[in-house]
Amino acid sequence: MTENCIILAGGEIGDELQGIPENAYLICADRGCLAAERLGAEPDMVIGDFDSLGYIPKCTNLKVYPSDKDDTDTMLAVKYALSMGAGYIRIYGALGGRMDHTIANIQTLSYIADSGAEGILIGKDNILYMQSAGKSKKYRQRAGWYFSVFAYQEKCTGIDLTGTEYTLKNAVLESSFPLGVSNRITDEYAELSVECGKLLVIESRDI
Repeated sequence: MTENCIILAGGEIGDELQGIPENAYLICADRGCLAAERLGAEPDMVIGDFDSLGYIPKCTNLKVYPSDKDDTDTMLAVKYALSMGAGYIRIYGALGGRMDHTIANIQTLSYIADSGAEGILIGKDNILYMQSAGKSKKYRQRAGWYFSVFAYQEKCTGIDLTGTEYTLKNAVLESSFPLGVSNRITDEYAELSVECGKLLVIESRDI
């Protein structure tokens, strides 16, 4: 069983990942194994159909799937991580590039939350979280970064947000109107809670 898991997806991974912590279980999805090689890290599992990589890598722990499948390679990696007992999953290389894959990865983030675990998509200029109902969570201030909150379901209610330029008290956010965009954390931490619904939280900085 591993609590702390890092997944390297097939997108570009830059300075946002400098190394793999010793206590982290490392899973590479398809081309993610190239990032692991660049970092000098040995994956605990390599998984995917490897159509993006173009060949089957020679790894000790390897799961190969047909390209004709329902799950993306990143979703396969997430399902494997959850089966191993992961409660905290950081995913790199899942933002930017093809928009369809980016949206699929956001949906995968929602899947992680629905499975009772915590997931984060980490890119060079964007960090994405999914916050479920009934939970209060703190977000650390990042100098020069925006803090945005979106309704991931049709309507999210009972939203409280403090520690930001624009605060919320028992507010409602709807998926058809981007009221929560481009806020800023003004305190050391922002604190966010929601009574009903699921929130997509995005930290972004100007490129």
